[in-house]
Amino acid sequence: MTDFPKSIDCGDFRLEKIIPSFDNARKIFEIVDSQREFLSEFLDWVDVSNCPEDMYMHMHKVSQNDNGSYYIIYNGDIVGSAGVDISSKKNKIAEIAYWLSRDYNGRGIMTRAVHALEKFAFENMGVNRIEILMDVKNVRSAAVAKRCGYVCEGIRRQSYMFRGELRDVFTYSKLKSEWEKENKNA
Repeated sequence: MTDFPKSIDCGDFRLEKIIPSFDNARKIFEIVDSQREFLSEFLDWVDVSNCPEDMYMHMHKVSQNDNGSYYIIYNGDIVGSAGVDISSKKNKIAEIAYWLSRDYNGRGIMTRAVHALEKFAFENMGVNRIEILMDVKNVRSAAVAKRCGYVCEGIRRQSYMFRGELRDVFTYSKLKSEWEKENKNA
């Protein structure tokens, strides 16, 4: 079993496991509620996030297990979330998922968060492959994967149910050998 750190320093921001509290839930809900149209374009959980209590229940559920789910803390504020989780232990595959407040796009935050999570996963989780999956229409998420050196392997046709519609999903991946080559001189 992997011991996930409470916090991962990423320079001007950090990935942090925060304590479920109504204050933190309110802060996250305020982002979601003020950016509902932006976030709900590709995140269906936004549809069931109708009050701070909904966010608190999610935070509480996630905090019950030691996992790779983190909130992105920038200048003391919660601005998004990123996580890494084993999707196939047998095949040594992990998946990275993320979202970020529209107000913080374009600063390289998610690119650096993905790099921090992949480093942790390859060094501590015993994985050989990391995948990032996204709706084929999600150009911002695809741009993050590309900037991080992930290879687009193709499209999983109609493999994701989104609001009652089967949608196509890009599969991006990086192998441990590719990560080691990238970080050989680092």
